Amino acid sequence: MANYTGSHLGPILISLVISGILYGCALVQTYVYYTLFPKDSWKLRTLVASEMLFQTVHLALLVAGVWWTVATDYSQRPQVLELAPATTIGVLFSTPIPFCTQAFFVFRLYTFSHKKALIIFCSFLVVTQFVFTLMISTSTVAARGLSLQSWQWNIISTLFITICADAVIAMSMSYYLKTSDPGFHRTSRIVDRMVLYIMATGIIPSISALASAILFLIVPYAYVWLGLFVIESGIYTNSLLAAYVLGIPLHSTLYPR
Repeated sequence: MANYTGSHLGPILISLVISGILYGCALVQTYVYYTLFPKDSWKLRTLVASEMLFQTVHLALLVAGVWWTVATDYSQRPQVLELAPATTIGVLFSTPIPFCTQAFFVFRLYTFSHKKALIIFCSFLVVTQFVFTLMISTSTVAARGLSLQSWQWNIISTLFITICADAVIAMSMSYYLKTSDPGFHRTSRIVDRMVLYIMATGIIPSISALASAILFLIVPYAYVWLGLFVIESGIYTNSLLAAYVLGIPLHSTLYPR
């Protein structure tokens, strides 16, 4: 039982705490966004609301799953890789969050570059990641557990595609944003700050996915890699919101409605 507690329950509890922190940060940024931009496009306002809705349901189900595992059914829990039903459904609700965030940044990349080949390639990566993640989530819910042997190739492919998609989008946006710099001193400083921000928000999910992939290959039957996968949705939501809250000086120019 000690091995199960340390390798399975521990990472999930830690991911729950981190998810709660990220959710709090997202709530603050959501409040700031709706306060500063009350007349923003209804499409963007709906996107933010949808992200927070999925994030709220995801966190609530994660809390319910951890409670069910630790407090309700812990004494009867077998020492095997098994997820609480609420936890598996919570993972399913987190699937659209990275997709919406990446799709948003791909659209912004198109407004910067107008390169159809690049947009098609990025869109392919984003859609493929979404389909693979949805397959894993739905199969986990249907089977009431995660079959590592059956879905090992899918999990590794999803994490690899996530790294590629985030890195390509971040580097491309930074490049085209920098090349569109008009050269004025004040504007250049703002653009440089935005480039650093975009690279940071692209690198953080990539590092998380890379760490998750490495841990999955090393210790697949522990929940460490799954804990990192769980908190990725919170990272994506905060990246989307920070694109507006931290990009206030360029909101009217770089983010056309």
